Amino acid sequence: MTRLFPILALVPLSGCFELDAPIDVMGNFEVTYVDNLRVFIGDQLVAEVASGEEQTVEWDGGSFQVSQVCGDDGADCPSESWWRTVAVDQPWGDAYSLLNFVNLDLERGEPGQRMGGTLDSSGAFQMLSGLGVAGNNGCAALAVGTVDGGFSADATQIPDGVIAYEWAGGCHIGDATISTTFRLESDFTAARTGDYDVSSVTPEEPIDAEGQVVDPEQPEESAAAG
Repeated sequence: MTRLFPILALVPLSGCFELDAPIDVMGNFEVTYVDNLRVFIGDQLVAEVASGEEQTVEWDGGSFQVSQVCGDDGADCPSESWWRTVAVDQPWGDAYSLLNFVNLDLERGEPGQRMGGTLDSSGAFQMLSGLGVAGNNGCAALAVGTVDGGFSADATQIPDGVIAYEWAGGCHIGDATISTTFRLESDFTAARTGDYDVSSVTPEEPIDAEGQVVDPEQPEESAAAG
């Protein structure tokens, strides 16, 4: 099974994520995946399907079926490997932009794993994680995973989340060889189920957006509101 784990700085977070004022989004959330998959090669969207739909992608003299993308012969799809239950933590409090997701899913990844990221005053967030692809026969390179979205105004929902996995190249699917970046995206929503509670797992130490352990008692002033 694919394992998500805190990242070393593989890629920088994009955009400006700062807080103008404190914002409280802590709580436990249940994730629901939209029935869709977008396939990008380089910057080109080459396919978008729902489950049960089929599409042939022609690429660089070869081709593959979208149904070959997920599984042992292809790449792991986001909705099949990312956590379905998470706790949203603000390790330095609601006056700081640092955000953590804690894995509460007992069947995917390691329970208690964290993802580090940032939050802005609009409720938008961007999380970054490493994705190990050991045992995946489709892509040889290490993938980078991102989770983006935004909280509703009352922080009870994430109505517009996107999880994406991107490989730097070296993917062989069907009889196509993909030497440029190969990216998979799925949409998700999430609903708050209760207060922040990680008692069902042993959570890892809080981390920053680059996966480095941080001290909850010593916040970085550069991440402070205002």
